[in-house]
Amino acid sequence: MIPVAAGLGVLLMASGVWAANTVVNRVFGGPQPETVLPADSVGFLRLDLKPSGAKLTDYAAFMDKLPDSVKEKIGDDEEDPGAAIFEEVIEQAEADLDYEEDIKPWLGGRFGVAGWKSEVVSKGPGLAGAAAVAVTDEAAAEEAVEELTREEDDSAGEVRDGFAFFAESDEVLDELYERVEEEGSLADDKTYAEDMAGVADDSLAAFWYDMGASSDAIQEQLSNSSGYGGGDPWDEDYGAGDYGTGGYGSSGPDFEDVSIDGRVAAALSIESDRLDIHVDMIDFAMGDFTPADYETSQTGLTEMAELPDDTAIALAGSGVDELGEMAWNDLDDFLPDDTAEVEAGLEEEIGLSVPDGFQDLVGNQTAVGLSDLRSGLNDPFSDFDGASVQFRAAGADAGMIEELVDLFSEGSYSSPPGVKSDGDTVVVSSGSTGQGRLGDDPVYQQVMEGSESAFYGMYMDLRPFAESGGQSDADQWGAFGLSTAIDGDRVTSQMRWAPSPE
Repeated sequence: MIPVAAGLGVLLMASGVWAANTVVNRVFGGPQPETVLPADSVGFLRLDLKPSGAKLTDYAAFMDKLPDSVKEKIGDDEEDPGAAIFEEVIEQAEADLDYEEDIKPWLGGRFGVAGWKSEVVSKGPGLAGAAAVAVTDEAAAEEAVEELTREEDDSAGEVRDGFAFFAESDEVLDELYERVEEEGSLADDKTYAEDMAGVADDSLAAFWYDMGASSDAIQEQLSNSSGYGGGDPWDEDYGAGDYGTGGYGSSGPDFEDVSIDGRVAAALSIESDRLDIHVDMIDFAMGDFTPADYETSQTGLTEMAELPDDTAIALAGSGVDELGEMAWNDLDDFLPDDTAEVEAGLEEEIGLSVPDGFQDLVGNQTAVGLSDLRSGLNDPFSDFDGASVQFRAAGADAGMIEELVDLFSEGSYSSPPGVKSDGDTVVVSSGSTGQGRLGDDPVYQQVMEGSESAFYGMYMDLRPFAESGGQSDADQWGAFGLSTAIDGDRVTSQMRWAPSPE
């Protein structure tokens, strides 16, 4: 989780996104790439390096809260983000161009890539793609784009409507323009607009993907014997000649039996005190499965907040008993043949009735926390020796859990975990844990804010790991939080990194 929470922020900031002398000199505003890419796109990725003035203030404030070691790394790397992108392009194209002289003067700072089901591309899954890069000087951009695509057989480029467009061929670019003219842009599409509303407002990066449309395109191509150069990729003789048999056996997977639908909307944004990654999965369905069927009557991560204040890693769930019972019943056809014997044994040994008795074991609000980990920042999960653990289950059966603890402690030379009740919550503790509440930590409150409707959550305090890893600024690393909630047809996950306050 550390690369997710910290790595993305460090990488993007290290490329100079927040350098005022680079960004402030550019004109704010201007069109976004989704305004010039097709409405029927199945996937879209946007990077916006031209934030509003308000976001620049947030970037500067967040920069000030970063750990000293991160600030030093950023200070040592002031590379223009455009250079990071285009220097590689120039090298691959073997173009006689210099980024500072030939690219930077016209580069607008907004980048978008989209893919759509194409009628001019026959190979692969029948999807075409194009990139749109905002330009501030079309005449200067035209010269550079022409040079970038001059020697490339599988590359085409054109400047129009305030953007430089890149694709694999002129036919793909023509198809793009025709679709936008006839069907409108992605920004005009109602589904896209509704999916992204509240997800990608003023974000640094955004992503949208239509799983159903993409799946349909791939399945259609796989079922078409004329695809992949005129052969069936699952045929034994497909690809024979140059590479031998090259096939996948006489019978490949039956893709027509796989039904996937739904869309993903995601964004990475920077606030004054944190880095957020927001991911929504909308209308997802795989066969008969839909997340909406797993919506629970219990929400919130109340037991996580009650863990000891020195907790380094915590996992929590709400309605775990309901989810466990539903999953057990749904997976009944896939369970081993001796499952009935296992169920009978559990009921005989400890009185656990599966699956309707899951509440007795895990309760309706559940959390487990680990503290006193010594494995360091680089590999926090490598060694749990000597770790202290606390398990909390609200509404569980204390007697049953005591029996389980006794059962698993038989023959052990160490002291068994202690079992006690805290109101209606059963608490199992092993090792020495802190006496305060995790929920009272301001950094915990910050990264887990908004998790009242979540059914799952994770918390990681980066400070002890940074300390054990030898970081002199360990107290500045703060924490990482994740929460996931189901609201009808939308599953929302929020990941957040908040450095510690001064």
